[in-house]
Amino acid sequence: MTKTKPKLEPGISEEVIGTLRAHGIRRTYQKNQLIVTAGDDFEELFIIEAGKFSYSNIDRHGNASVYGYKHAGSIWGLAGALMGTPASFFFEAVEESAATCVSQDELWRLIDSDAAIRRAVIYRLGWAVFEATSFGHQERTLPLKKRLAVFLTKNADDSGVLELPQSVLARNLGVSRYAVGTKLQMLKKRSLIEIEYGRIRVLDEEELKRFAAPD
Repeated sequence: MTKTKPKLEPGISEEVIGTLRAHGIRRTYQKNQLIVTAGDDFEELFIIEAGKFSYSNIDRHGNASVYGYKHAGSIWGLAGALMGTPASFFFEAVEESAATCVSQDELWRLIDSDAAIRRAVIYRLGWAVFEATSFGHQERTLPLKKRLAVFLTKNADDSGVLELPQSVLARNLGVSRYAVGTKLQMLKKRSLIEIEYGRIRVLDEEELKRFAAPD
């Protein structure tokens, strides 16, 4: 189980995480354990405590496409937990992991009674809309090299590692493996990443973020 210092998401403070954690149930998951299946009734908020989780979907060809990863300090499933709507993604433990799960009823009780929780929920819902809008804009306007850089900076863990085969990375970005490989080599020549078997290591996160920025 990967143990790193949690890097909290925007709008989530240590106080908020502590309050949510106190009203949830901690669970452990085995490597490759499928926790939520797309279409399942979904009524829990996950606070990632340790390890790594992926959220993915199945494309029209039947291939799994990983949209991103969640590491310690992240939360997942806020909208589903609030609304009780069917899950739209598969949620899986990539390695031995742990998460604290807060039920829908408990989450709503906290929203009603705790102003800090209320502000955090509103912020995170707005942030989710912003991220979805940004993703669509990137798909339409950014060249592949920049979309690749964005994906790497968003999904590498706290040690800068993204464990993902190039074939899966290519499917995530909707391009060929050859195209992804070419752009990865370009980033490697700039000393921004190192390419290893089944993984990519970010060497300079800040410079990679600058490279990913729109021109």
